[in-house]
Amino acid sequence: MTKLLTTLLLASLTLAAQAADDKMLFAEYRVVSADLPASSPETQSRKVWLLGKAFLRFEDVPNPETKVHGLIIVDEPDIWIIDRNKGQGRHAIDPGPQYVIHFPIFPREQSEKLKQLEFGSELKFFQDNGAKVLASQNVDGIKCKLYRMELDDRELTLFLKPDNLPLQIVVQSANLKYAVRFLRYDPNQKPDMNLFKVPPGIKIIEP
Repeated sequence: MTKLLTTLLLASLTLAAQAADDKMLFAEYRVVSADLPASSPETQSRKVWLLGKAFLRFEDVPNPETKVHGLIIVDEPDIWIIDRNKGQGRHAIDPGPQYVIHFPIFPREQSEKLKQLEFGSELKFFQDNGAKVLASQNVDGIKCKLYRMELDDRELTLFLKPDNLPLQIVVQSANLKYAVRFLRYDPNQKPDMNLFKVPPGIKIIEP
């Protein structure tokens, strides 16, 4: 009986892991800051799709200075970095040895700890780092639960909607304050494997 129960437990854990990969995370977000002009690319909406730890699609916005319209597609270990304005991109291979995607919400932050805050793990990151639960607050008519923590010289606040999905994360220090606002956030989308393929008409330059 013990052996049977162990077998059933292992089978259920395997099925749970498979089920987790059957859910695709989609997020559309932008930066909100009084220091940025409305025309800044940072304030425009970006989109990211994540499936498990091996598949990523990131759609950037056109950059008026560099003239690059970026698109990143990852199907581990393959990585494609594409400029949709030019209709071409480069192919690279993840050298490994671990083929696991890490896609931070704040890639430009200097804090290595803050770069560990990734899409899909917002609440867990705050809880693991000892965040305090604050009184609820209304944001644009949405009653949000607040989690706040200190990280290096930053104060971070996570705003969770009633469905426990993130609305925004505010970063503040002595000389700055900005937020990443999630316009759409769906961790339960049905996977679409076409998202993780190079679009037709894109010329790929091999290494």
